[in-house]
Amino acid sequence: MNLKGKILKLIESKRESDYWDFKQEPHDNNASLLHDILCLSNCNHRGNRYLIYGVTDPKEGTEIIGLTENQSNRKSQVEFIDFLRSKPFAGDCRPEVELHTIQIDGKDVDVLVVFDNPNKPYYLTHDYREMDKNVKANFIYTRTNDTNTPIDRSADIGVIEKMWRQRFGIDLSPLERMKLLLLQPQDWFKDIGNKPYSYHLDFPEFRIEFSEVHAFYEVYSFFFTNEKSFLGTATFKYHSTTLFELEYMYCDEMRIALAVPETANVRLKEYENWFYYYDLQELNGIFLQFMTNKLTHLHSRGSTFPFVLFDKKSEKAEFIDYVVNNEDTFHKIVPSYWGEHAKKEMKEQKKGLTIDPIFIDRITQFHERWVEHYKCT
Repeated sequence: MNLKGKILKLIESKRESDYWDFKQEPHDNNASLLHDILCLSNCNHRGNRYLIYGVTDPKEGTEIIGLTENQSNRKSQVEFIDFLRSKPFAGDCRPEVELHTIQIDGKDVDVLVVFDNPNKPYYLTHDYREMDKNVKANFIYTRTNDTNTPIDRSADIGVIEKMWRQRFGIDLSPLERMKLLLLQPQDWFKDIGNKPYSYHLDFPEFRIEFSEVHAFYEVYSFFFTNEKSFLGTATFKYHSTTLFELEYMYCDEMRIALAVPETANVRLKEYENWFYYYDLQELNGIFLQFMTNKLTHLHSRGSTFPFVLFDKKSEKAEFIDYVVNNEDTFHKIVPSYWGEHAKKEMKEQKKGLTIDPIFIDRITQFHERWVEHYKCT
């Protein structure tokens, strides 16, 4: 279900709960805004949370009032992010938010999405006061049912303890905890290519076993300086129990190690083709972050990165729709050196062209533009 559908269902429920809160108008007090964001960020809900502007309180029927373009105190995404960035959060762990404006009955409704990240509890190291409101240092706020922790009180100790358990993954299943630990590659022993195993330094019961590799090729192999690629299997274990298996690969003659990507197709007017991608919230995207030290090592010898990165599942569908709806612009993209290089090498070596390297090159360029100019607006 898309965001608009989710928000409509919440409005139709004519109530509030622990992970959504209606506001008829934007906050006129930034301390109150910060308090609301902290309460949503620290709530016990598994999933994203929503601060919904332009809808009345349930006591007034959750009527859709909407917002005007230049309404007082209305903030843009950049203003929300800058506001949070300027606050003294403990450990520099601050809520991650994303603003969306949706149209309901011809009226603008702003939805501030507060993402469910494993960094609870969020709290300040210094008081933040505006007028008569004061968000207190070292106070931990949360939201239970439809009620925030009062701004002059901290949450109950049992609730806070549960937050810390969630932060350290103690309450997770081994599978979910493995996902969380993989996002901390600096905390693992790993010598990929020299040792056939890795393990978490603090929790060595979580291990990865790497199989021997064999030569293979995919279209993306030819985007690297040397097309020689090798494929293996990584087995993820908790003690002696196998949690799951994923494929990994070496590209550019074993100079770079990556998780194996997924494929997605785009159906245009005259043809359809495929591209390679990672969803950073799914297993292969999490594994990619482990292999590349949180995406800091994505290139080899100056070559391009012939894969698309999506922050979450919904982005893939949004991006494909964008390509389809802007097909003429897509076809005007001039292929880069690496796209032309891949096509030339594959033709000379008489390799199959099921997936067109020029299409891949255009897709990756188009995605960069989408992220810079469309997704960020």
